[in-house]
Amino acid sequence: MQRLKADLAKHVGGNPSVVQQMLIDQAAMLTLRVHLMDKASIADPELSERNGRQRLAWSNSLTRTLRQLGLKASPPPKPAMLTPRQIMGLEPRPEGHPR
Repeated sequence: MQRLKADLAKHVGGNPSVVQQMLIDQAAMLTLRVHLMDKASIADPELSERNGRQRLAWSNSLTRTLRQLGLKASPPPKPAMLTPRQIMGLEPRPEGHPR
């Protein structure tokens, strides 16, 4: 679940807002619920009508939640400006910053 949350955070640009983080948490939980329901239905193919409706509701909620996060990934944040000490090589440059 942590990996999914990290992937979704990266999808929204790497620094999610509070609202985006809430949607990410909700999407991760719904993904887990749908996965567990799918696993249970493999073990017992006779899915009850109630469980079938529940799985469909969770799946639809997950779809709507992911749609709110966006279908296209946000661009990664631009690198921060270097400090004079980083320019002179006295401190390391941020990861991913061009030389």
